[in-house]
Amino acid sequence: MSAPKACAFAAAAGAAIASLWWALPPSSRASAADADRAIADLQATVAQLQQRIVRLQDTDQIENLISIYGYYLDKRQWDQLADLFADDGSMEISLRGIYVGKKSIRKALELFGPLYISTDYLHNHIQLQPVIRLSADGTHAWSRSRALSELATFERVGVWGDGIYANEYVKRNGVWMIEKDHVYTTFFATYDRGWQYAVSGAPRESKQIPPDRPPSVLYDSYPGEFIPPFDYHHPVTGAPIEIPPDLQVKPNPGARQAHAAAGSPDAEAGPSSEGARQLGSGAHP
Repeated sequence: MSAPKACAFAAAAGAAIASLWWALPPSSRASAADADRAIADLQATVAQLQQRIVRLQDTDQIENLISIYGYYLDKRQWDQLADLFADDGSMEISLRGIYVGKKSIRKALELFGPLYISTDYLHNHIQLQPVIRLSADGTHAWSRSRALSELATFERVGVWGDGIYANEYVKRNGVWMIEKDHVYTTFFATYDRGWQYAVSGAPRESKQIPPDRPPSVLYDSYPGEFIPPFDYHHPVTGAPIEIPPDLQVKPNPGARQAHAAAGSPDAEAGPSSEGARQLGSGAHP
């Protein structure tokens, strides 16, 4: 059953039960006070169900947002992709630094190729394993998901890529949008040699389109290892998910210095071949 249908069903069920109560013969009814309490309980139950349905709808909309992001990215539809962000949103891809605001994000997307995919290029980003968490008031959300990338230039090179998204979302005027897009690069590897041999580290800051801020954290992508922080607790035990110190991402001292110099608070705790060009592209916003 879809969420709108479920919402209508819950409301109808509450009304039907109340109608059945009053349809009973007087001898079968409890006192008027009991009836009022029963109806109040039914109304409270319906309100709770409606709230749960809204949260299910929110989760569904955010999951769609994650998937739509991937489809726009596949074909380099940069204008549509940038419009998925809040006006004050941010994008931090690999170790490229942070781009702040929709205009800056739109410009930074050119790092991953010109507007629209062209003949002989493959730029697929498959969105997988979304875990979505909503704030209590339903205005903010967080997600953790994975992108598996298939990148290629026909008859020249093929590249695999993998990364973890740790994103944040905000709901404004009833619409969910991306507030913070943060991708931790796991690896890039050429297709012919595979990730057991030919890998490239997380791409760094661009001189052509420099970021507004340095990267918030530092880490070693494969064959190094790290675990991006979790925004949720263990689903069974309820305990925080602890990460061993040697696998934690490290706060970037340069980011703190840059924020201090700008007077803003710190909010965040190479080869020349075609294959290297693809590997260094960063590939996944």
